[in-house]
Amino acid sequence: MLPPTRAEDVEGLPAGIALLHHFANTEDRRGFVAHGRRLTGRDALATPVDLERWLREHDLLVGDAPETKAHQGHLTRAHELRTALRAALRQDADGDGQGGDAAVGYSFHVTLTAGHGAHLTIAADPVDTALAHIVMSALTATVNGTWYRLRMCPAPDCQWVFYDNSRPGRAKWCSPQLCGNRVKTQAYRRRQST
Repeated sequence: MLPPTRAEDVEGLPAGIALLHHFANTEDRRGFVAHGRRLTGRDALATPVDLERWLREHDLLVGDAPETKAHQGHLTRAHELRTALRAALRQDADGDGQGGDAAVGYSFHVTLTAGHGAHLTIAADPVDTALAHIVMSALTATVNGTWYRLRMCPAPDCQWVFYDNSRPGRAKWCSPQLCGNRVKTQAYRRRQST
């Protein structure tokens, strides 16, 4: 089976996890050959225009008022959030999902109303508000117990963020057949050459 070209091509993700999965994988570090197809990493958020397009495609930014135009400061904040998210999802060498702690600074208010539930409000521009919704998705995933199944493949030439939907929830690799076998084969060859 070929790995997905884009995070959006992955099906069956829980709704709140899908946003986190897609955002984390805007930094695609894969650089290996899978079934004859060369995967080359890319940053889907390389420019402020890319960020604005991605936020719109994920229904986090609406309207076309001039003040919603993403600029370099927004891009920097998005990269910081993505780096923190990926650091939190990184597995250690044992694959136990104990990545590093990552702090992200956002100030927001949640309003609770009868009949309407919770509503997130931020005293910021629309792009920062959109990024804060990604933070809220991480909080929600933590509360509902789906966060621990989101993790990063430990293969150095992959680091794809994946959702472990196995029953025991202990998957280490995004694909045991691709990354697991490739890394194990590389380790075996290193041992044989010494």
